[in-house]
Amino acid sequence: MDIIEKQQRIEAINGIIKIRWFITIIIVGLGFALKAKYFGSWGIGWGTSFISAYLKIGLLGTFVFGYNFIFWLIMRRLSRKDLGKINTKTLNIMSIMQIIPDQLIFTVVYYFQGTVDTMNFMFYFLSFFFAGSIYKTRGIILTGAISGFLYSAVTIIEAQGIIPHFNTYQGVTFFGSVYVTRGRIFSFICYIGIITFVAAFVSNLIKNREKRLRQQRDQLSGQTQLLTVQTQELIQTKDYLHEALTKSDKARGELEKTKADLENANLELKAKLDEVEKYGEVTTGRELKMIELKEKMKSMEERIKELEEQINKQ
Repeated sequence: MDIIEKQQRIEAINGIIKIRWFITIIIVGLGFALKAKYFGSWGIGWGTSFISAYLKIGLLGTFVFGYNFIFWLIMRRLSRKDLGKINTKTLNIMSIMQIIPDQLIFTVVYYFQGTVDTMNFMFYFLSFFFAGSIYKTRGIILTGAISGFLYSAVTIIEAQGIIPHFNTYQGVTFFGSVYVTRGRIFSFICYIGIITFVAAFVSNLIKNREKRLRQQRDQLSGQTQLLTVQTQELIQTKDYLHEALTKSDKARGELEKTKADLENANLELKAKLDEVEKYGEVTTGRELKMIELKEKMKSMEERIKELEEQINKQ
């Protein structure tokens, strides 16, 4: 049983506990309103006085209130726990105890109000509303089987004279007729069979719908997790791109600065080359003149030597 099923089971049990308060108030209030005397003698040796009738109704209501109050305390304690720490076995026991005590109480009411003379077997059908909210198909079928057993057992035992019969209304009774008893039992078994089938069908319909909804929820949860992972990856990619763009902007800035530096260096180099060229031009012209002068001096020296030789010859 997963956490969702535990939560649904707890909510269903809490709902049954609340509706049981309402049912108890209605039954006890109805008994008091009718002043109990119209139901004949409510038990062996109890008498027919108003006081004993009110006392019996009050005791029955107190008993129902008592065990329902115990259920309420247990579920209140469970509701305060973490769902993961709640024992599945405890919830299953609580689910079983929501049906069987009620069926026993319905049997008591059914018997003391005149069995086959009354329509109080309809109380058994309340068990199917409870069972449909907390049980699966097997639990609903068992609920129907227990209801049929309790109804038939009380009716047959009473018809056999093992336990006394109490009239619903004085002077009016269907009790004692084998055909009526047999017909009531057969009809009740048919009613129980029909309501069991309908309750199981509706319960399966609801539970299958809940199962599909859980599957869709799990699928959506998986898709959400996938989208979350993809979103995180996209965020990381965006961060990487942002970092890369930041580095690219920085590199571009440095490149532009380097380009500007190179242009400035080129300008400075060009200026220096111009100076070198001018210097070269000046230096080259001086050297040429010196070479020319040296040649003239050499030619003059040669001329002088020629003249000296001529003079010496003369």
